Amino acid sequence: MKKERQSFSRIQRVGVGSVLLTLGIVLALLVMLPATALGQTTTNTQTPMPSQTTVTNPTTVTNPTNTPNASLNLSTSSGLPGATLTANGTGFQANETVDVSFNGQAVGSPTVTGQGTWSLAFNVPSFAPGQYGILAKGRANGDSASANFTINQGAATLTFNPTQAAPGAQVTFTGAGFRAGETVTLTFNGPTVGTATADTSGNVTWTFTVPASLAAGQYGATATGETSGVVVNATYTLVAGATPVATTQPTAQPTAQATATPVPSNQPVPNAPAMVHDDRYFSQTGYRIDNDDVWNFFNQYGGIETFGYPTSRMMTFLGCPVQMFQRQIIQVCQGQGAALINMLDPEIFPYTKVNGSTFPGADTTLKNNTPQVSSPTYGVDIVNFINQNVPDTFSGQSVGFLQHFNATGGLTIWGAPISQPAPDPSNGNFIYQRFQRGIMHYIAGTGTESILLADYLKAILMGQNVPTDLQQQASESRYYAQYCPGNAQWLCRPNDLPGTDLTFAFVQG
Repeated sequence: MKKERQSFSRIQRVGVGSVLLTLGIVLALLVMLPATALGQTTTNTQTPMPSQTTVTNPTTVTNPTNTPNASLNLSTSSGLPGATLTANGTGFQANETVDVSFNGQAVGSPTVTGQGTWSLAFNVPSFAPGQYGILAKGRANGDSASANFTINQGAATLTFNPTQAAPGAQVTFTGAGFRAGETVTLTFNGPTVGTATADTSGNVTWTFTVPASLAAGQYGATATGETSGVVVNATYTLVAGATPVATTQPTAQPTAQATATPVPSNQPVPNAPAMVHDDRYFSQTGYRIDNDDVWNFFNQYGGIETFGYPTSRMMTFLGCPVQMFQRQIIQVCQGQGAALINMLDPEIFPYTKVNGSTFPGADTTLKNNTPQVSSPTYGVDIVNFINQNVPDTFSGQSVGFLQHFNATGGLTIWGAPISQPAPDPSNGNFIYQRFQRGIMHYIAGTGTESILLADYLKAILMGQNVPTDLQQQASESRYYAQYCPGNAQWLCRPNDLPGTDLTFAFVQG
């Protein structure tokens, strides 16, 4: 019995071992079979390789380098023909040449740096207003990037040579700012006196004879672009007697909008005093700086760069002799010497929407916190106030307002800030800051300049060439459409402007 049990135990061990061996072989075979043979499906959580891809001898696998996408950025998204525009590219192949075109017209071929960047400055081609595409394409691998640029309609102007004439004289009218190739019609005192075709720069010229039947006085002239719809109005003065000597007078106007023209007086308009054409005379606008105090102040604080050109004769305004310039009004009050009017006082120019731009309004809190001149520590306090509220950097942009403030006459020219910087709601490339005597205007990629505020105030006084948005705000002002040659003090409503005499104020010479 004992032997039989030992034999049975041996058989069991051999049988179990065989079974285990067999199971091991089967499991090994199952592992070697593909998953699909077992009726299983696979789920790949990684991005699948492209189909039909064969790897030969995959002993070494090199992952491709991810090249940044090429991009194109412009210094500004809109501007006028002829303006300087800078295009900046990134993500291009190092050291390749990039061909840059504006609406298909080649404008330059910069070379890419080792970091894949390039920069190109060029002048905007003379195309009609509208949106155009700018394309940058690399020659090496065909990388390309594009951006859009809008060509704006420039401010049209209408100027005369001679600046005044007698009835029956021959006068040349010159228009600018129209669409290239369009027909422009000129009317004088109502009837059409001529049509002409604008050249490639948008300029047009007419020469005609003033009707001899007209009396001395001021008459309206209008130039209308038939394609663009641009309309510009101007007033021409007819004088009795000999025609003054002709002068070149490319006057810049703030804008070109049809607005109300004051009705000429029935009274004869006397001839304005002749102007000496010397170093104080500016043919660009047809005015001379006669007053010595104004002339010295003008030169002391930067001349044309600070004030622009003179745009009036000496006149009396709100009790003091003044002369208007494109940006500022210099006054010479008795016993005080030359100084600037606080033109942005709410009583004179409170407006915020001008010619499509939106300026910041006066900040009451900031004005109330301005140091008082009567304070014994005013000298220190006002410097700290300026440094705290006039920045060189705003909203990530290098606006340079403090630097511009200090470089262009400081408090004398600008006065204190009366607003914080603010971007234009319709154009993030424009940032403004309002001061007592001017508005700083930062243009991305260009720098900071001063708004031509006095030009707009002059337009308000004359009731001509006032932008529609400004006219809507200023039409109830006591200054609006006050210029009436031949009336007492040449004012349409003298009782509204005591201490003001505009006689000959805007007669060029």
